[in-house]
Amino acid sequence: MKQLFKTTLLAATIAATCGSAFAGTVSVVKQVHSTEGLEGVIADQKSELISYTLGAAYREGDKITLTFPDGALATTGNAFATVINLPPKNDVKEANAIAGLTFGLLNSDANSVTYRVTKLTLPHNGASPSVEWQNGSTLNAVFGTASDPLQIMYKAAAVKTGTVTITVSSQTTSGDILDSAGTRTATIAEAKTQFGSAKMDSVFNNVIDVSAARLSFVGNATDTMAFTITNPVTTGWMNMASVATSKVTLFGEPGKMTGLIAGNWNAGGSRVFTEADATLAISYSGMVTNDTITFTPSAAKSGVVLETQKFTTDLSYNWSSAGAIAGNTPIATGLAAGEWTLNGATVNIPYMPYGVNASQIMYISNAGNQSGDILVTAFDENGKMYDLGTVGIAAGKKVTKLANMIGPKLIDAGFDGTKLSITITVNAPSADITVYASYNVGGSDRGFVNTDQYKGM
Repeated sequence: MKQLFKTTLLAATIAATCGSAFAGTVSVVKQVHSTEGLEGVIADQKSELISYTLGAAYREGDKITLTFPDGALATTGNAFATVINLPPKNDVKEANAIAGLTFGLLNSDANSVTYRVTKLTLPHNGASPSVEWQNGSTLNAVFGTASDPLQIMYKAAAVKTGTVTITVSSQTTSGDILDSAGTRTATIAEAKTQFGSAKMDSVFNNVIDVSAARLSFVGNATDTMAFTITNPVTTGWMNMASVATSKVTLFGEPGKMTGLIAGNWNAGGSRVFTEADATLAISYSGMVTNDTITFTPSAAKSGVVLETQKFTTDLSYNWSSAGAIAGNTPIATGLAAGEWTLNGATVNIPYMPYGVNASQIMYISNAGNQSGDILVTAFDENGKMYDLGTVGIAAGKKVTKLANMIGPKLIDAGFDGTKLSITITVNAPSADITVYASYNVGGSDRGFVNTDQYKGM
C-alpha cells in the first residue's frame, strides 16, 4: 500500500503544475458491483490499478491532495508513504525527457492525504558522459504502472450507498489552483442493480364463443401470452447475487375462473392455480428471462364456462447475495396481460328517463336456445358511470322483463338522477337477442326509444 500511494501522489503533483493550459488525467478501470449481491457483504474491496498522467510542471513547495468520499477508505490496508520518489525519465531528446520528483507527506486524515514537492531532479540525455536537460519538465509523467501499482482498499458499504471516487487537487505555494479544471476525479467503484425490466411479447386476446355455450373460444383452441425479461449485461461485475428461483404470477378477476384447474394452464415452470383468487403462480428454477403461458379450455377439465375478464402479471426474482442474504426483486407489477371478450349481444339504449313520474319499459327477447347472463352498465347526464354487473338471466325462447331487474341495482349504486344511457350485454348469440325500450311519463306520455340495434335501418 505504501508503494500504491507513492505513485498516486507523484502523478497528482505533476498535474498540479500544468497551469491553465493543461490538466492531469486520472485513469482507472471502474468496478461495478451488484446492488443485490452486496447485501450482507462486509469484506473490504480492492480497487483496480489507478494511474495518473501529469499535466503540469511542478516546483518545490507545490502541494497535491488525493481525496476519497467520506468513510470510503478501509480502516486497514491503506498506509500512506512518508516519502515518494519518482525517478526522472532520461531520453536522448530533451522534448521526450521527464523530470523526477520527490514528495514528502504533509498531512492526512480518514478521507485524504496531502503531499508536498520537496525536490525536483533534472533528466539527462542517457549518454555517457551524460548531459542534463535544463528544461526538463514533469509534464506527461505517469505513475500507477504494473511495476509501481496504485490501488486502494475500500469498504463494501461505501460502494453500496454511493460511488467510490478519487479526486486529485493541487495548489501552488501561494494557494492558487494549478490548472483550469481545479480537480480531477475518476470513479473507482459503483453499484448497480443486476436486474432489468419486463415486457409482454403477446397477451391473451381471445373471444369467448357464446354459440358454444361459452365453453371455448371463437376459432381458437387455446390462448397464449408471452413475456421477456431484459437484464443488464453483467460480465465482469463483482459480488453478483445468485438467482435461486424466478416467479411469474398471472392474475385474472376473482370469481371468474370458477371450475378451472392448474391443468388448464401450461408453462415452462411448476404451476399452482388458486381458483378463488383467480391466480396462477408459476415458479422456475434459476433465472428465467422468457416463457409462454398457454390456456386450453378443454385441457384436464372441460365443460367450464369461460368468463370475460382482464389479466395482469407480476414477475420477480428470488436471490441469494454474495453475503448470503436472501432477497426478492420485483421486475414488473401489474403488467397488462390481455383480456377475454365475448361475442355475445351488446345493445345500447341511448336515453331512458327516470324520476317520480317516469316508468321504464324494457324487455329482452331471446329467440335462441341458449340462456345468458344479462350485464348492465350505464352513465347519467353528468357522466357518472354505474356498473351494475349481472342483473339477471335472459332465458332461451323467452321474453324477459328488464326494468324491474335494473331499478333496484341503480338505487344500490346511488343513482338519483333523471336520465340514463344504458348498455346491455347478454351472454348469448347476438343474432338471437333483441332489446325493446320505451318509457311512460305521468301515465299518459309514452315514448319509444330506438336502440342502436336499429341504427342504419
